[in-house]
Amino acid sequence: MGSLNGQGRYEEALAESGQPTPPAFRAGSGQSAMARAAALHGLGRNDEAVMTVRQALRECEQFLHPTHPRMREARELLARITAGDPPSEAPDEGTGSP
Repeated sequence: MGSLNGQGRYEEALAESGQPTPPAFRAGSGQSAMARAAALHGLGRNDEAVMTVRQALRECEQFLHPTHPRMREARELLARITAGDPPSEAPDEGTGSP
């Protein structure tokens, strides 16, 4: 999903995010919701993107340390969405880098 967002293929990323996935595990907390939020933001669906990135933050807070990079990435994504900034490349899944 992150790769599709990074390529600007937001519709495809959003469709992929709706596919059933295995139960979340601690290390992946918030990752899927962040990719979905980035896709929604890319499509200009900012209200939905804000709700989704807040869900990602809740998932991260439940399992990850407050200084975990994904916590910072989720906060930055929320700030970009609420500031009305244009979408940027989403972090690739699992790497935490653009």
